[in-house]
Amino acid sequence: MRSAALSVLLSLLLAASLCGGPPQRLPITPGLHKKPVEMSLDPPISIPRTAVIPSHLQGEAAELAQLSAGIPERIARVKQGQLPKELSQQLKRIEKLAKHLRSELAP
Repeated sequence: MRSAALSVLLSLLLAASLCGGPPQRLPITPGLHKKPVEMSLDPPISIPRTAVIPSHLQGEAAELAQLSAGIPERIARVKQGQLPKELSQQLKRIEKLAKHLRSELAP
């Protein structure tokens, strides 16, 4: 009985080792081993900047100054436990005005 079980086990191991065969290789993707092609690129297109309107910038700067002047008072109210509803909107508006002014004035 033992020799029969042993022979069955050995034949299963032999069959499993023969069926496995050599490990399969992954297919090589075409084009991976080619050298990159040098391409000439067109020069970048320059987009003409719009003219800066000083009166418009001055208005935005005045609005920025007005909004930022009220921030310390609102922050003091936050320290007291009161959160002004418009504080978040005003801070976002300040950020938007500052970014716009910076983009208009920076080269």
